[in-house]
Amino acid sequence: MASEKARVSATNPRAPQQKRGRERVAALMASAAALFVEKGFDATTMTEIAARAGAAIGTLYLFFPTKEALAQAILAENAETLSTQLDALQEQARGLAPAAIADALFEVLGRFVATHPVYSALLDLPGDDGWRRKMRARRRDQIAALFAQAEPPLPAGQAERLAVIVPQLMRIPLALVGEKRLRDGVLEELRLMLARHLEGSA
Repeated sequence: MASEKARVSATNPRAPQQKRGRERVAALMASAAALFVEKGFDATTMTEIAARAGAAIGTLYLFFPTKEALAQAILAENAETLSTQLDALQEQARGLAPAAIADALFEVLGRFVATHPVYSALLDLPGDDGWRRKMRARRRDQIAALFAQAEPPLPAGQAERLAVIVPQLMRIPLALVGEKRLRDGVLEELRLMLARHLEGSA
C-alpha cells in the first residue's frame, strides 16, 4: 500500500504482514472514512465501522485500538497522497510564472479536497500535535518550493508566507457543506484573487 509506512509510523502498532491482512485494514479504513464524512467523527462508533466493513469488532480493535488511532491513520494516508501530488506538481510547474503556479496549485488542492473529503473532516481533530506539526511543515515546504522555482522566482519570505496563506484559503469553501455550486464559486474567486495579487506584484 502506497502510504503503509506513514500509517504505521503515525498510529498503527500492529501492521499487517500478509496481503489478506492489508486488504482487511484497507477495508476498515475505507469504511471509517465514509462514516466520518457522513456522520462526523464523534457520532461514528467503532461498531458501525466494523459492521460496514463486514468485519468482526475484534478485528477492528486488533489493528486500531482506538477510534482516534484509526482517524489519524486515515489522515496520515491522505496527507501522504497530498504530498505526492504536490511533488508531482513541482516537476510540472517548474519555470511557470507565479500566477500560473497559483492556478495549478489551486487546481490540485481543489481536486484533492473534492476527492478526499475525509481529510477535511479530520484535519482539526485533537491528536498527536507533534506529528501534525511535521505534516503541516512538510506541506508548507512543498508549497514554498513551488513559488521559489517560479519565473521570476518569488523572494523566499513571500514564498513562505504564501505557503501558509494558500492552505488557509482552501479551508474557506469547506464550511459550505452541501452547497457545491456556491463552494465551487467561492473557490474560483479565491483563486482569481491570488492570481491577480501575484500578477500585480510581478
